Amino acid sequence: MNRRPVNEKKAFNCEDQNLPFYTECVHRKIQKKGPPSIYHYHSNIELIYCIEGELAVNIPTEQIILLPGDFIFLAPNTPHETFAKSDYNEHIFIKFLPSIIHVPASRKIPPVNYYISLMDDYCVFKASDDTKDYISNLFFDSLKNTSHTDYFKRLIFRSNVMRLMSFVFTNAIPREIVESQETIPNAFLSVLDYIDNNLSTITLEDAADYCSLSYSYFSRTFKSIFKTSFSNYVMKKRIENAMRLMAEMKMSLNDIALECGFSNLSHFIKCFSAEKGITPKQFRTMTTIK
Repeated sequence: MNRRPVNEKKAFNCEDQNLPFYTECVHRKIQKKGPPSIYHYHSNIELIYCIEGELAVNIPTEQIILLPGDFIFLAPNTPHETFAKSDYNEHIFIKFLPSIIHVPASRKIPPVNYYISLMDDYCVFKASDDTKDYISNLFFDSLKNTSHTDYFKRLIFRSNVMRLMSFVFTNAIPREIVESQETIPNAFLSVLDYIDNNLSTITLEDAADYCSLSYSYFSRTFKSIFKTSFSNYVMKKRIENAMRLMAEMKMSLNDIALECGFSNLSHFIKCFSAEKGITPKQFRTMTTIK
């Protein structure tokens, strides 16, 4: 790969990605040159706003073209690559850990990962006369307020990210789902964290016991709340963990499969290929973690 940015500003790019409020805001101007970059992925949410030209955003199963004024939401752990589709492209991307949009409340409300679980791997928002100025201002204002040390600038930056994510959730999650959160039993507000902490061994029975509910009621309620079955949710989370291990560790695929809770290598390959559109081996070959 030999496609270098013409100009790149990285005001937030030096932060430790393990920090609870890691953020990165980058203004890039790139030329169409060379083959597409290698796929990468990360545990952050990423928002990419196209300013000028055409920007290609590839995921393993699809290519998305962003035109001026468009922006894309990429969920955590979504393999992707970006490159200039036109001779010249200018864009802004913002990356941040989901914790930055956590909203404390006086009563229990669903955690951030609940809303992310309702999203697809990506969602594109096309430029429109009603919102293009609002969205553009939020991205450019984020660039102006990128600082490691200035509290007031960081406050503005975080406010901009929250406004952007409010726009994403409002326009991508059906209103009836959002309104149904009023009836979510308290036991389910922490069950996702419980699943994450016991991911390799968790069973439906374990989760139901944690919530002090019968297995059948837990299963029905989980699917009603999270719009997917318990087994499918756990499978996706295990695949995310496997992706991290494949990128970071020199473990065999068989060991990774067992470490992440899959019954065997064949089951892991089948689930991974159905979910990501490529095999684990292909993912490991073409992907780097950032």
